[in-house]
Amino acid sequence: MEYLVAGLVLAAVLTALNLVLTVAVARRWRARMSAPPAAHHHGHDHVGGDPELGIAPGDRMPEFTATTADGATVTRDELAGRPALLAFLSLDCSSCDDSVPGFAEHARRVRDAGGRVLATVVGVDAAGSELAARLVGVADHVVPEFLDAPVGAAFGVRFYPGFAHYGPDGVATAASVGLEGLGETARPSVP
Repeated sequence: MEYLVAGLVLAAVLTALNLVLTVAVARRWRARMSAPPAAHHHGHDHVGGDPELGIAPGDRMPEFTATTADGATVTRDELAGRPALLAFLSLDCSSCDDSVPGFAEHARRVRDAGGRVLATVVGVDAAGSELAARLVGVADHVVPEFLDAPVGAAFGVRFYPGFAHYGPDGVATAASVGLEGLGETARPSVP
């Protein structure tokens, strides 16, 4: 009988310890998901006012390689030589979901001008998310990313939703947190 009681007490202690550790991991995971990915800041830190995306007009498009939701590979070279619109979205961002209709309009204009559109979706189940599914008809490439967001990190993205327009020369012509900074039309970049 003593062994049974000792075994039950040990099981209860281990269960309580497991619960405490699970709660700690869940809190850390949620904090990491709500924070922007670690990024290269490109020297465009901004003090006060609206947050900056981490990409600024005049920045060159960085090298990157990504796997799209349908398994294809997309790189900077695939976007080179024509206008490109990029969206950086997160599953934990309600503004990201709300920005899809406006992004679709910007994407239509870029595609009508012969450009390409790439959208990244960051989150634990980004590939199977409703947000990624909504972007399939809007963007040429939908890239689901886990929490480390390698494409967003390559571009220096710090906040969501982020959008950037690049000219055919691979130089950013507009970039912002939210769609307001993209303006009405895509302006050509000057080499």
